[in-house]
Formats: sequence, C-alpha cells, structure tokens
Amino acid sequence: MKTDQMRKIVVLSLLIAVAVPVLAQHDGRQQRSGKRAEITELVGDLNAKQKSKIETITRQSKVRVEALRKQQHNVRDSISHFMELDGDQSKYLYPLFDREAKLQVAINREMYTSKRQIDEVLTPQQRTALRESLRRQHRRK
Repeated sequence: MKTDQMRKIVVLSLLIAVAVPVLAQHDGRQQRSGKRAEITELVGDLNAKQKSKIETITRQSKVRVEALRKQQHNVRDSISHFMELDGDQSKYLYPLFDREAKLQVAINREMYTSKRQIDEVLTPQQRTALRESLRRQHRRK
C-alpha cells in the first residue's frame, strides 16, 4: 500500500476513534451533555441550520449505536457464560465470536456514516477546524 494511502487510513482511524465520544454515546454509564455544544466548541462557527442537522445526525446515530451495543453486550454475556464452562464449547463460542465481530463492524460503520454525514454539513474550513481540534484533544489524552 502506498504511504499516502496508509497515512489516510491512519488519520481516518484516529479521527473515528477520537470522534466516537462526540458522535455517539459509548454505553449507559458514559453520559454526554450536548453533543452539539461539543462540536460547536470544536468547530466554533456553526449556524443554526448546521447545528440542527448535526444534532439530528448524532441523535439518530446514538440510537442505532446503542441498539447495536446492547446486542453486543448480550453476545458478550453469552460468550462469558460458555467460556466459564468445562469442556469444548467451540460449537457455541465460534458463532458467538463471529456475531460479536459483525456487531463491532456494524458499530464502526455507523460511526463512520455519521462522520461522513457531519462532514457534508460542514464547510471545508469547518471540517479542517474539527479535525485539528480532534487531533489536539487526542494528544491531550
């Protein structure tokens, strides 16, 4: 793979990893107040229409991600159950491993779709400002 392609993949992965808290709630324990406020803070100059669209995107994405995470949690509980049993449980575990992996892929795709939708709402300058803010935020962690 070319260096530029690798760099783009790494940057995209980084942006997705850092944007997750902004785009969707991880689980019931982690509450975020005002995703719009965070994006507004990171971008700085959103108009009312942009704020509304981003709020809708993040709210809808949050609902979809929460549903997927709930399914994932249930699958992980089942995996834990079978892992604790004696003997060969592979006939139960292997399909569960596959299901858990597919759910994680679905979550990642949902987050990426939300990121793309938000990018479509932002101007090129706002997207640049958001990326730079997310990079700074990631470096602080």
